[in-house]
Amino acid sequence: MGFFDRLKDKLLPGSVAVQEVTNNYILKELVECFEYSLQKESVGTSLLFNAHFLVILHPDTYEARLASLPIIVKETVKSFYKRLNELKGKYEEITPVSASWHFKFGPGVEFNNEPIDIHDIKVIGTLTGVKDVSSQVKTKATIKPKKSNVYDKLDINLDALKHIDFKESGAFTVKFNPELQLGAEVRPKSKGSSLATISYYLGDKDIDESYTMQVKEIVIARKEPENASYSNYLLIDSTYVSNPHARIRFNDATGQFQIASFSRTETRVNERVIPKSDITDPQWFELADHSQILLNGIITLSFSTNS
Repeated sequence: MGFFDRLKDKLLPGSVAVQEVTNNYILKELVECFEYSLQKESVGTSLLFNAHFLVILHPDTYEARLASLPIIVKETVKSFYKRLNELKGKYEEITPVSASWHFKFGPGVEFNNEPIDIHDIKVIGTLTGVKDVSSQVKTKATIKPKKSNVYDKLDINLDALKHIDFKESGAFTVKFNPELQLGAEVRPKSKGSSLATISYYLGDKDIDESYTMQVKEIVIARKEPENASYSNYLLIDSTYVSNPHARIRFNDATGQFQIASFSRTETRVNERVIPKSDITDPQWFELADHSQILLNGIITLSFSTNS
């Protein structure tokens, strides 16, 4: 848009003012996306709604809002609970598909062939997160196209997410409370609240990375667009990692960490081969502190608990 076009937009009656992306604006968009899902997903006497949200912001906006994201998430979930409390008398059941609310914020300058400038925000809501489908396949999501500027349930191509860097510092998980009120669980990912640390080396790329395990169960998988919305995935950018490759969990009953492998390629823990199991029926093996995990003979992970 040229100088005279911008001047015309400011001077002519009826021109639309540009919305600054404030904390309240992000909150408003998340609540509108959630409200649409209540209307679209609820069925009969069951109240159903989105629990996973991706939020794409211009890189400058993302950096400016990063410190506020935990508070935005807290206020968003409070608003969700307030709305559910208003509606619960009209329904027999409140039926969340996910056990937690999931939020992932990421910086980007383009999505779905639409540019994202400093005044834009793109909120994408789904019931259970993006499923394991090819990046060339479209999936249904609650989203607001620029053409209509109202939320709708549309197909999106997962390939459009591959350029968005959903960093760990912008990922939040809040356990769903059946009492419909916010607890004290909203916190950004940080080492201080983690259960374990996994340092890993990509032998095919000569790269060292680190991951903090903040929830009691995580999935190790190849970094693909369809996995971008899952907050409990350790995504490794290597073709030597299967999709998914393994799961690590903390077993409350035994007080121990455990691992299960789903890969057709070899998974070793401290030189012991872990047999492949079915993803729906995992075989669990003890994962001791300071264990070394080897994926496909190439990717080395060092596991240490933070207790």
